[in-house]
Amino acid sequence: MSRVHSKTGRVLVNAYHLSGDIKSWRYEHRRNYGELTNLLSTGEEWIPGQLAGSVGLTGNFNSGAGNISTVLDTAAATAAGLLITICPEGLTAGTIALIADGNVSARSVDSAVKDAVALSVDGTPNDGVDMGVLLHALTAETADSNGSSVDNAASSAGGGVSSLHVTAFSGLTNIVIKVQHSTDNSSWSDLITHATVTGTTWERKLVTGTVNRYVRAWWDVTGTGSTTFALAFARR
Repeated sequence: MSRVHSKTGRVLVNAYHLSGDIKSWRYEHRRNYGELTNLLSTGEEWIPGQLAGSVGLTGNFNSGAGNISTVLDTAAATAAGLLITICPEGLTAGTIALIADGNVSARSVDSAVKDAVALSVDGTPNDGVDMGVLLHALTAETADSNGSSVDNAASSAGGGVSSLHVTAFSGLTNIVIKVQHSTDNSSWSDLITHATVTGTTWERKLVTGTVNRYVRAWWDVTGTGSTTFALAFARR
C-alpha cells in the first residue's frame, strides 16, 4: 500500500466530474450501537445497529452550467439527490472508491476580500457509506467490452453497492452497464444491472447475498457514438 497526496484525489457528483471546482473533501463511515449494559455486566455491552456516515465537499464557487454550484443547487432540491464517488488515488480502474448517496443537509457560501468565493456542502447519506473499488475509470467507450477483473481473494456474503456516473453521452441509442462476478476469473454472471442509459445520468444500486471472488465492469453498446462513465463497486 502506498501513501497518497491529496492532489491526486478526484470527485464525481451525480453526472459530473467536479474535481476542477473542489479544494477538499471529507468522508466519514460509522455504525450506530445500542447499549445492552445491565446489572450483571462486567463492563459495557453493545449491539451493532445501522450503518451511518457523512460526506463533505469544499470548493470554489462556480455557477456555470454543470459546475459545482449549479449541480449542488439541483441536488439540494431533491431528496436523495446526491450521489458522490470519491477516488483518493485518482480515476484509475482498480483503485479505492468511496461511495455516498443521500441528501444535501447543509450548504454555505463564504467570501473574504482577498480570496475567491468559496462554497461548502455537507451530505447525509442514506444507508451508510461504502468503501470499494473503481471498476471502470472515467473514460469514453464506443463498443461492447468489459473491464479488468478485481480479485478480492475470497467471496463475501454481505452483498454490495455500485455507483454509476455517466458524464457524457453522444450518438448512441443506449448502453447497458453491469457489475459481473466470478468464482474463477473465467466464467462470469451478472451481479448488478444498471438501468439502460440513454443520456447523462447517475445511479446507485444494491445487491444482497454472495458476491464471488472476482468482480468486473461489463457494458453493451447499441448504436454509433460515445459515452463516458465511471463505475464503482463496494462489498458489504
